[in-house]
Amino acid sequence: MDLKKKPITEPEVYLLLKEVGAPTPKYLFVKRGETPKWEIFPAYLKVVSSRIYHKSEVGGVLKVYSKEELNGKIEELSRKFPQAEGFLIVEELKGIEAFVGVKRDPSFLHTVGAGSGGIFVELFKDVVFIPISADREETLKKLRETKLIKLIGGFRGLRGNLELFVDFLEKVKELCRKKPEIEELDLNPVFISEDRVAPADAKGFLSPLPKRKEFRELPENLFRPSSIAVIGASKNPKKAGYALLRNLERFRGKVFPVNPKYEEVLGFKCYPSILDVPSPVECALIAVPPEVTLKVVEECGKKGVKLSVVITAGFKEAGRAELERELVEKAKNFRMRILGPNTLGFIVPSLGLNASFSSVTPPPGDISFLSQSGALITAVIDRANEEKIGFSEIISLGNQSDIEITETFELATRKEETKVILAYVEGVELGRELLNFLKRKPSVFIKAGRGEAGKRAASSHTGSLAGDYKLFKDCVESKGGIVAECLEEAFDVCQLLRVYGRIEGNRLLIVTNAGGPGTLASDYAETFGIELADIEPVKEELSAFLPPNWSKINPVDLIGDATSDRYRKAFNVLSKYEGWDFSLVIVTPQSMTDIPQIAHEIVRFREISKRPVVACLMGGHSVKLGIEILKSDSVPVFKEPLRAVKSLWKSKGS
Repeated sequence: MDLKKKPITEPEVYLLLKEVGAPTPKYLFVKRGETPKWEIFPAYLKVVSSRIYHKSEVGGVLKVYSKEELNGKIEELSRKFPQAEGFLIVEELKGIEAFVGVKRDPSFLHTVGAGSGGIFVELFKDVVFIPISADREETLKKLRETKLIKLIGGFRGLRGNLELFVDFLEKVKELCRKKPEIEELDLNPVFISEDRVAPADAKGFLSPLPKRKEFRELPENLFRPSSIAVIGASKNPKKAGYALLRNLERFRGKVFPVNPKYEEVLGFKCYPSILDVPSPVECALIAVPPEVTLKVVEECGKKGVKLSVVITAGFKEAGRAELERELVEKAKNFRMRILGPNTLGFIVPSLGLNASFSSVTPPPGDISFLSQSGALITAVIDRANEEKIGFSEIISLGNQSDIEITETFELATRKEETKVILAYVEGVELGRELLNFLKRKPSVFIKAGRGEAGKRAASSHTGSLAGDYKLFKDCVESKGGIVAECLEEAFDVCQLLRVYGRIEGNRLLIVTNAGGPGTLASDYAETFGIELADIEPVKEELSAFLPPNWSKINPVDLIGDATSDRYRKAFNVLSKYEGWDFSLVIVTPQSMTDIPQIAHEIVRFREISKRPVVACLMGGHSVKLGIEILKSDSVPVFKEPLRAVKSLWKSKGS
């Protein structure tokens, strides 16, 4: 299939917009040698040629004020651009300058970019990208992240019509659905006034749709096998086949080592081939040289294996893409799925199943961790054990030759034991499909590749603005996913989501025994657009037992000598007050602060208020026991206010 781009000129774009009822400026296309019948001045005269993309940069855009000047400038441009197909006359528009663009990404397919426009579009980069599957409210939510939204609302005499602008974006989405061959569009500027929205310039590209991987739903128990074979089992502790078998010693199902060299490995009877195993085998862990894998996978297929986990490296990542393709095609012949190759494996702690060569198994829990990096998995497991964070499953995707991360994500949404999905992503092939599953369960993503080197080269504004990270973040967030900036933030948000799910409302109550941290927390809340709850209705009730110098506002400063008794009394009053949606309780160690007792009171506050409560225990050794108490009772706890407030903000629902 020819994937070469075909340019579309400004009048051609306007015709496309008219097909879906989208507004365009008043314009007239004239061929070479024609005398235009045009009465609206001032106006813009533009050269029209599929060979010229940036017209203004080559002097192909002129402003004209009369018929005489128009005719003279047409003759001038005719001489200057002999290759021109004709000329376009466009009315002069006024209003707020916005940018609207379309980018067809190989993964997410069509997305619509919108934000501040004009000559500074790439300088300010005030643009968000919205998938065409986003509804009107999701589109508005994403637009609110731009500075453009403030201009439309009214600023220094400028005012636009937000409803009309969103109507225009909805029409552009409709155009993308109707004309999937659109690869890119640049509508810049689009002028927004109080009674009209219309583009003043337009250009783009067409090309055939790219060939995409097919989404295939994974069987419910694919990663919950009752029997596993280790092909390439070894007695050598330095071999992956040894580590895999050693990790399966605690597995509650059946384990079958396979290696013609041995009759027994680590106390398990060993078989020369998987075809010699007398019982059914649901999953095979393959740790043999790349050249042998094709034969082994075929034998697994004949045996009726449902999942082959190819631990072996040396495929696409080593320049042997054809061998990897053959592997997948052979597996398809038997309706068998492939995880990897070049994968760490997978872990299901609740089953005692460590089908990987990770040296550590994390505790059982309710977070499903999906990763395109095996090394990151081992680091996360080590950190999780220290933080006492448990997992329902951990899956290393490897090269994703067959099973893609979106397919494991969809499967995780069907798991009752999974409350939160955490995913480390380098690239997603099935991005459009991923968006369909994001609202099923809370999800947190860590996305690699946000630098300039990760962006796709493109000649258009749209292409240069739609970097891999930007496009991924905007699309995922528009449909309800959360993109964390780092691993620490991902852990913070996960611990909130696993307890409370997405947090509703926007009114934050802060209770503290120290003014400084309370002030910092309120500053952070303002930064993230979180409203501080008004405590005026309960101020007198609190004053009845609090010291005279307490803050009398939110943050509720209980003063530095506050003990658990004072916290308890404040919690009793505040728990009955309906004027807040979620609360942050800050504790700093003073000589009279009974940290463990206060921790128990925070747990009780969460129970009696029946609303999300998080804690911030600041300090080191002196607050350690309090932190342990809160963790054991599933109260999210942080070591400083910024992480707490930012996690609340990230976890908020619509």
